[in-house]
Amino acid sequence: MKLIQTACLISAVALAAPAYAQSTPAPAPAQDAVKTASDDVSMPDIVVTATRDKTLLSKTPIALTAITGDGLRSKGVTNPTALGDQVPGLSIDRTNGLQITIRGVTSTDGTEKGNPSAAFLADGVYLARPQQADVSFMDVDHVEVLKGPQGTLYGRNTTAGVINVITKRPNFERASVEANAGVGNYNAYNADAAFNLPVNDWAAFRLSLNFDTRDNFVKGVANDPNYNNKFRTNISARLQGLFKLGDRGELLLRGGYSRLTGSRDSSVPFSNFYQVGNNPSGGRFAVWAPIGDTRQSLTTPLASANFNAPLTYVNPVDGQTYTSGLSAHQYGGGDQSSFKPNVHDIAYNLDGEFNYDFGGVKATYLGSIRQYEAKENSNVLSGGVNLPGTFNGDYTQQSHELRLASSGDGPLKIQGGLYYFREESRIAFFIYNLVPFAFGNTFIYGFPQHTISSTKGAFTQGTYKVTDALRVTAGIRYTADDLSRYGHTVHLNTLGGQPLVGGQYSIDPNTPAAPGGPTVGSGRSYVNDASVKGRKVTWRLGFDADVLGGLLYGSIATGYKVGGFGDGCSTGGAGQSLVTSQGERCDYSTPGATPGSLKYADQHAIYYEPETLTDYELGFRGRVAPWMKIDTNLFLYDYKNMQLSAVIPINGANQTVTTNAGKARVLGWEFETQFFPMRDLNLTLGVDLTDGHYTQFCPSGVVNGTCAINYAGQKLDRTPATVIYGGVNYTVPVGSGNVVASVYSRYSSAYSVTVFGDTGSYWLKLWTPSRSRTQASLTYNAPNDTWYASAFIKNIENKVSLVTGNATSLTMSDPRTFGVRAGVKF
Repeated sequence: MKLIQTACLISAVALAAPAYAQSTPAPAPAQDAVKTASDDVSMPDIVVTATRDKTLLSKTPIALTAITGDGLRSKGVTNPTALGDQVPGLSIDRTNGLQITIRGVTSTDGTEKGNPSAAFLADGVYLARPQQADVSFMDVDHVEVLKGPQGTLYGRNTTAGVINVITKRPNFERASVEANAGVGNYNAYNADAAFNLPVNDWAAFRLSLNFDTRDNFVKGVANDPNYNNKFRTNISARLQGLFKLGDRGELLLRGGYSRLTGSRDSSVPFSNFYQVGNNPSGGRFAVWAPIGDTRQSLTTPLASANFNAPLTYVNPVDGQTYTSGLSAHQYGGGDQSSFKPNVHDIAYNLDGEFNYDFGGVKATYLGSIRQYEAKENSNVLSGGVNLPGTFNGDYTQQSHELRLASSGDGPLKIQGGLYYFREESRIAFFIYNLVPFAFGNTFIYGFPQHTISSTKGAFTQGTYKVTDALRVTAGIRYTADDLSRYGHTVHLNTLGGQPLVGGQYSIDPNTPAAPGGPTVGSGRSYVNDASVKGRKVTWRLGFDADVLGGLLYGSIATGYKVGGFGDGCSTGGAGQSLVTSQGERCDYSTPGATPGSLKYADQHAIYYEPETLTDYELGFRGRVAPWMKIDTNLFLYDYKNMQLSAVIPINGANQTVTTNAGKARVLGWEFETQFFPMRDLNLTLGVDLTDGHYTQFCPSGVVNGTCAINYAGQKLDRTPATVIYGGVNYTVPVGSGNVVASVYSRYSSAYSVTVFGDTGSYWLKLWTPSRSRTQASLTYNAPNDTWYASAFIKNIENKVSLVTGNATSLTMSDPRTFGVRAGVKF
């Protein structure tokens, strides 16, 4: 808290209080003479679309980071997960798809019924399936990361913020070709090409191609015939056509196709990095601690997840450091009894964007239809044993947005629109060879489900110029969400062949399968039947003013994410019908069992509430000296009903259960300054201070008005209190070209990831120790940028951090990677 208070004082004195932004400048052109700090050096800006209109980053009153495609290229960033190293306050982890955390706000339910807290957009289109983010990351113009709730202009699932990848569009300048290719360790190979062709003065086309592959960071045990060393191989194509509609409008059509293969197998056994035991005197074990214990008695990490040395950790009792006996070789998974995981997914889409200026009013329509088909085999680590699993998924998404915006020069600029989104998914996930537990001789456990999610919205936002230097903004949005799912959790001896995705299943083992339906044999099942509706108004109030050569801005904004449900039947409770919405019974007891024995649809609290967030921001960005600019902000989050998920044993098998965290509060300060002491030298220094903790959370629920287990006062997950970073970018003229040398390092204090529910009334807190991550690149740019060649290295320290995990398995971040990349333009 003292750090935050100090930050407030510094910001106030500098008149550079709150709202953060960052841009990655392009290398300055070579000069015959070196300029000094007193010279008026160039400070590049970038055009962004964060306000759903084109504005300069320096004039955009939103906490925002923007990075150009060239800036990403020079750092070897070819996929979204690497953005976390480039954007302060952002973490993108590869779990079930992508888990995005911005300023400590995240969502841990990546299933088809879950909703992320941060939205991932491709050219303004929301991607419901986060797996599509990888293949959307090609031929990139720039990336925008908006921090804080964006519920007014963006709506769906933007409580934490928005990541919007803006790709390059066709242009009418000339026919051109761009091609890039790279190679790196772990057999990483990637190549992309873009062909721009203006056909005439009203039609232009652009074809983008991409190939990306690498091996797994996870090692298999020796002689494992089922280990799949290939992590991913993605092939993507995108074709765009841009058509001018006279002098006032244009139509852009975009079609894409991607094939995703590999394994995505990235989990390792829990014991590779953590030890859990009873903490005997002098022992080397971290412990599973009751919720009421202090932080010191919670599970502590192996202190340096270093690939090149044995792992160590600090015993919480005697404070001594012990060597775990684990070596770098044991950063691996796989088991000789496992089967080979494989991914065979296909994604394709058709998007359309229409813009027309009717004279004073500009109309924009943005529509998209997307299909994602998944056929995947996987390893499921349960009880220390790898079990084979299969997953089939069929996802169909459509979204439509119509916006009207004033286009005149008057003091009022206003926009408004309507939005519609719908996703229908049919999935079937089965785990085989499961230990029978209480189900008798049943070895297959699965989830065939049918889910429908839809959103309707209406919004408006306007900015009024009070004076030439002062503007005020107000916006409001109404959102109507509908989410429903019908399916089963099944325990079977045999499937009698793969069932149809989303098909119906015989529930009572004494009832034969329906004629012509799938044969299920002897088995038991219970119904998952639930639906929720959410109706919410979110709003935004703000101002921005030209002050001291920069932009001072502030805002109060609200965010919202619809509630949801876990596994179980929404009927059958006290005073409710025992019949589901499709005519099945909710309570199927074990045939012949004694009264009071286990029922496979026992009711529990399956519903959780919507989460809401109120964000208070105050920021400044601007050029405070001819050779220096500042981006900084203060923010305060008031968070209610944060949705947190846990894997909890229910009816003898693990299931994902989501509960509300009650209340949380996040107070933070973000500060970045860039120095240009000479034209060819750019220095960046930044610090993020964050104090985020729960003020009310009962992970095991409220019993008779009392919180059974109180998690209040604990810090938010994935939220280091201190992050300090700095970078040097130096351009050396070489003939008519130049060489750009870049070094960037980021220090993060320790943070935790908490596993709720695995151990009943216990919690498991997994700590990642404080660490630094350093990256460097060296790039030669030929005259007129006709070609370049670059070498890069990321995570020079070669230390990994925890991404996600439970009491059985963990997923870690990327180790050291390096490579070379080259490209041409003509």
